[in-house]
Amino acid sequence: MLKSIITFGLLLVVTACSSISVTSDYDPTTDFSGYKTFAVHEGTVDGSALENAPLIKRRVIDAVGKVMASKGFLLTDENNADIIVYPFAGTNDKIKVTDWGYSYGPYWRRYPNGRNIDVTSYTEATLVLDLVNSKSEQLIWRGVGTGAIRQSNSPEERTEAIDDAVSKILEKFPPKK
Repeated sequence: MLKSIITFGLLLVVTACSSISVTSDYDPTTDFSGYKTFAVHEGTVDGSALENAPLIKRRVIDAVGKVMASKGFLLTDENNADIIVYPFAGTNDKIKVTDWGYSYGPYWRRYPNGRNIDVTSYTEATLVLDLVNSKSEQLIWRGVGTGAIRQSNSPEERTEAIDDAVSKILEKFPPKK
């Protein structure tokens, strides 16, 4: 049951994050100018919810390929790549409570009727892109995108949303010195 929930949630992951919060971190001792080629790891990544959603995983891999190529990196296989990108995803159930203050009855009665509170549950998805030096096998850059999941209606909309999320995550790669 839990696997089905995660799979369903991931089918929506990043597929329609209207606003995505992005952070990145990197090894400041790394000279990124020496990297010319990349590969996206298509094997299993333990613990990643992408393993239960192969269509979403394929879209993420394709999006990473497009964005990295647009930045001048050449796609190759993992044995010949300077950088290997490892995609990882997860989901968390969240609750948002909004307190609108006291509500007043008709004609603005003198005394309040009680508090006006909205409670909303939603699922938050996180997509992590780890870029690893293929020779040293050390993490050199990490980008993380997090956003609330909203359902997309078509595969094209899901692809577009994933492309947008991956583009935002990789926006600051390679870092400027």
